[in-house]
Amino acid sequence: MLGNRFKGMLTAVLVISLFLSLISAGQSMAEERSAMTMKELYYSIWPEYDKSPEVLVIYTGTFVNDTGKTFDGELRYKIPKNADINMVCETENGMLCQRYIVEKDNPDYDVIVWKPSHPIEPGAEFPVMMEYYYKPFAAGSNPKAFTQTFRPAFPVNDLVVEIKAPKGASDFTLLPEAQYSQGDSKGFTNYYYQYKNVTEADVLTFDVSYVRESNKPSVTSNGGNQVAAQANYAQAGPANTTIIVLILVFILMLSVFLFLAVRNNKQTGKGKQARKQGKKQSKTGNSRSSKKIKDEKRKIRQMLLDGRISEETYKQLLDDLEE
Repeated sequence: MLGNRFKGMLTAVLVISLFLSLISAGQSMAEERSAMTMKELYYSIWPEYDKSPEVLVIYTGTFVNDTGKTFDGELRYKIPKNADINMVCETENGMLCQRYIVEKDNPDYDVIVWKPSHPIEPGAEFPVMMEYYYKPFAAGSNPKAFTQTFRPAFPVNDLVVEIKAPKGASDFTLLPEAQYSQGDSKGFTNYYYQYKNVTEADVLTFDVSYVRESNKPSVTSNGGNQVAAQANYAQAGPANTTIIVLILVFILMLSVFLFLAVRNNKQTGKGKQARKQGKKQSKTGNSRSSKKIKDEKRKIRQMLLDGRISEETYKQLLDDLEE
């Protein structure tokens, strides 16, 4: 009987130890997460917006570093095969676009891989933006239909999906049906979905279909050169920014130098004119010279106060008057 008790106690100890080990392993895995969580993500799908027959997709969101340690790793986005990437940027201090590579190993999607410009401390938030174009249907086709698939490479706490109907579209159909819709000030109708706690294993699909006779985009973009510059910068990286900053600093310094040179020339001319006038007045006689000198001193003093002459010029003019 004692042996049975001992065996029972031993079994209980083993079970408790195994349970504690599982808890510890779970905590370690949570602390050693390799991907940050997207705290909130606004995922926009705009067919034929400023390019046709292309679809513009925009990520606008904020990561939070919940890995339990300083994050200095890579971020990933899953996108359609052969998409045309427009920009991959961090936005905590303006639009700072970064270098990236595209992995094409998966047959179903490509992966954008990039690294933030600085380490992200535990608990810190990190806002980002990314956009790309792709062509899911042929030009001139009608009806126009495509399936947009969202494959998160990271957990998303709060996800809002926006699908913008092109201008002039009819029979606009979505599957699943949108949770709600709303018009905007630019004449578009936008359809929305909201999701909570999306995991890396989740795959969300949106079937879009509509009829549209026009093959022109809904809006005419005037920022083509700017977009191209942003895309080129995303490929080239921060080195180009350093060159641009140095050029701007050089131009600024040159402008300041020219301004000071012109100002000094004007002051020197005014000083010479004042000295000539003072010498001329000194010859009119001793009876009037005293009053004239006082007047000239007041004038010179006022010129100094007004900033029209430097202190050095002011002293030189006083010396000339005394002579």
